[in-house]
Amino acid sequence: MAIVFDGRTFAAKKEIEIRDKIYRLNKTPRLVSILIGEDPASKLYVSLKQKAAGRVGAKVIIKKFPPNTVSMSRYIDTIKKLNEDKAVDGIMIQLPLPPKLKPMTTKLINLIAPEKDVDGLQDDSPYLHPTSKAVIEIINYAKSLLPNAYPLLPSIAVVGSTGMVGKPLVRQLKKLGYKTVECDSSTKNLKACTIKSDILVSATGKPGIIRGEMVKKGSIVIDVGSPQGDVLFSEVVKKAAFITPVPGGVGPVTITCLLENLILACV
Repeated sequence: MAIVFDGRTFAAKKEIEIRDKIYRLNKTPRLVSILIGEDPASKLYVSLKQKAAGRVGAKVIIKKFPPNTVSMSRYIDTIKKLNEDKAVDGIMIQLPLPPKLKPMTTKLINLIAPEKDVDGLQDDSPYLHPTSKAVIEIINYAKSLLPNAYPLLPSIAVVGSTGMVGKPLVRQLKKLGYKTVECDSSTKNLKACTIKSDILVSATGKPGIIRGEMVKKGSIVIDVGSPQGDVLFSEVVKKAAFITPVPGGVGPVTITCLLENLILACV
């Protein structure tokens, strides 16, 4: 039976360190989160970020816009004004955007001043994407709990490698020297892509896409799917050595990584 990662406890320990760093800053870091539409998952995530920021002495300001009733020029103008606002340290756009705006995702993200792109979604962002950072921290933690179980640089399969989460994660894993197998919607035989990997990370947003038969026995399985999770937990937990649940796995750690980026933006 696998070790089930407790992301909430892990994040709570990180929050103690973050709170201390913010105290020493002698400044309240401010992040503006742009929320467009009424997607329940997006509203929940923004609320969780706001609460976490409050616990450590930072502030998340939510700018809400109704779906499909505001012109593109209004969004652009809002981002430009936030770029110029010296009281704002970080800017992020809560994703995914409503269907009609999805084609404009990259354009809007690239309008954010690079020094305020604390979500790390620009190709040349000075910050590591918080989810990628969280996944790497969890991998290192899992390896520390399972010493000598894997090579120094285990093989990693990333399912959803071309998505908003998968793309920056693959880039960072390769920088760290990991042998990375990339899988996406065009992969014909997903099992062949995943079954030999020491570590499996799935970030597709397709519930239950990762089944027990697709996982190498004794592997590390990290589920980045939201809001329901990519991994069929009841099957995979029997084969993996370490697994992250949804909810309560990668999500809480991602928020702390975002707050760490926000601190960097303040310095």
